[in-house]
Amino acid sequence: MIIDIPYYEDNTRISNSAIGWFLNKGPAYFHNKLSGLVEDEKTSAMDKGTMIHMYLLQPHEFKEHYKVWTHNRPSSTNQEKFVQALVDSVEIEPDKALISAYKSAYSTSNLSDDKVLQKAKEVKNSLSEYILQMEMKSKTETLISMSDYVKVNKIYENIQSHKLAKELLEPTCGKTFHEFHINWDYNGLPCKSLLDSVNFDYDAHICTIMDLKTTVKIGHFEDSVNQYDYTRQLMFYTEAVRWYIKNELHEDPYSWEFKWYIIAIDTVSDGEIRVFKFDYSQLILAGAKIESAINDIKWHFDNNLWDYRREYYEGDGAETLNL
Repeated sequence: MIIDIPYYEDNTRISNSAIGWFLNKGPAYFHNKLSGLVEDEKTSAMDKGTMIHMYLLQPHEFKEHYKVWTHNRPSSTNQEKFVQALVDSVEIEPDKALISAYKSAYSTSNLSDDKVLQKAKEVKNSLSEYILQMEMKSKTETLISMSDYVKVNKIYENIQSHKLAKELLEPTCGKTFHEFHINWDYNGLPCKSLLDSVNFDYDAHICTIMDLKTTVKIGHFEDSVNQYDYTRQLMFYTEAVRWYIKNELHEDPYSWEFKWYIIAIDTVSDGEIRVFKFDYSQLILAGAKIESAINDIKWHFDNNLWDYRREYYEGDGAETLNL
């Protein structure tokens, strides 16, 4: 297995997320996304999920990537935009840089440049240490608040006190890999998977796939499973691991038993932990969906047609719905 491109930079392979783009937003969006014409979506919820994942699965990388910040930090979106514009500015004259940064973050239509400069200096002075840190920090370092750090530590403690979650993250048998990157092929189409956690019990031939999910729906997590098609993700990971067992371990993947779990982490209150187990009967329909999507994606690549779905091109223009 050759891995010469970092997972998130490799647009030559199809991921489970890419299948979601194809199924939910169509071939044109899928193609534009892989071509780099559509920027990745970034939200505060995604940032929080990334932070929690790294704290739990890659603690050493967390210490390198995140820094707890106890001084003043932006308290509004406008202040965040101001700081970022100021840090990114290439303006040589400080006052002009301040004015430009302030105008990019605030409405200034009725203000003179002198007044804008005054307000910009006020914001800068209140956030001087934060701005200095932002100017000096490496591009891979992220500042988080003490409350954020306390929250991720509380989540870790909750997992440690949960009898199954702790065992899934820190198994006592087999060998566990976190952030396990597999480059593989499905029906001739190059694919990629990055598993949160996978455990191989080589003696018993048992593979346990575990995924972490942050959620605001801890009490009715089935809604999230359906909304985000988590069973498809688990099945896609299963196909990736089967490929790995066959091509890297040189064993029959169907001689292995698979187990599937999701550790759901509440991000609303005190980091409640719930563990959900899945069985193959819940995943098998997702397998058919993956195979159908992969075959359609391959057809679009082979024919270089992206404006409409395959059914449009092969028929009279009408498409059917799965109701």
